[in-house]
Amino acid sequence: MKKKKIVLTGGPSGGKTTALSILKETFGNKIALVQEAATLIYSGGFPRKDNSPLHIEHAQNIIFYTVHQLEHLAEATSDADLIICDRGSIDGAVYWPKGPEDFFKAMHTTLEAELARYDAVLHLSPPPEKDFYQATNVRTENLQQAFEIDDKILKIWEKHPNRLVVPREKHY
Repeated sequence: MKKKKIVLTGGPSGGKTTALSILKETFGNKIALVQEAATLIYSGGFPRKDNSPLHIEHAQNIIFYTVHQLEHLAEATSDADLIICDRGSIDGAVYWPKGPEDFFKAMHTTLEAELARYDAVLHLSPPPEKDFYQATNVRTENLQQAFEIDDKILKIWEKHPNRLVVPREKHY
């Protein structure tokens, strides 16, 4: 039986990593988790000196292939029938300096091929209130930039047939 693969995506500080922790605590070995490649790479020392196109392209290239390898490893080594990924291979397209079409060309794939890798998509948007936005040593954007990234991620995943969006809403 083919393993099902769900991706958790969305803008920075949307709760993806927290949701994964809760799912793992709740379901244990019944699910396999794929950690966010960008966090692994940047927290592992990949240089983030500037936001030059060269640095961004190199980083997103590494992130894209790391996502593929981490997902393949989870599929091959886990007994779980459900794999949940912290971001997917498509997310890097929104950071690519020359736009998504050039991203997929550079990665030798297509949007359609990457969408087909996932059975479902859960999009978690960042919180609308500044007090709930959490800065980290890996996250470099402010809340407004997080919203802009979230909007781009919403757009890039919009063609997936099984997508659920948890939008950012202001609570009064």
